[in-house]
Amino acid sequence: MSDSVVTEAFEIVRQCRLILAGRSSGAQSAALADLLAMWLAGHSASSGDPAASDAVRENLLAAHVDLVRRLIPPNVARIHGRPRA
Repeated sequence: MSDSVVTEAFEIVRQCRLILAGRSSGAQSAALADLLAMWLAGHSASSGDPAASDAVRENLLAAHVDLVRRLIPPNVARIHGRPRA
């Protein structure tokens, strides 16, 4: 990712933290799931083929889940003060 994308992402995360802080984990989960679903729904294959668009979304979701998994250890360290595993 480019430095400008990372900088922009950090600002979005900062704003979202303010919105999510103090809310129940269920409300946070539902909000994040809906945002992810909207993001995925916005992607489609250039051909417009529904099956190809579904495949594009599945690939994006798999890549996104991989990214989330890689971000868990540094966030555990930041939130809980534990060293990365």
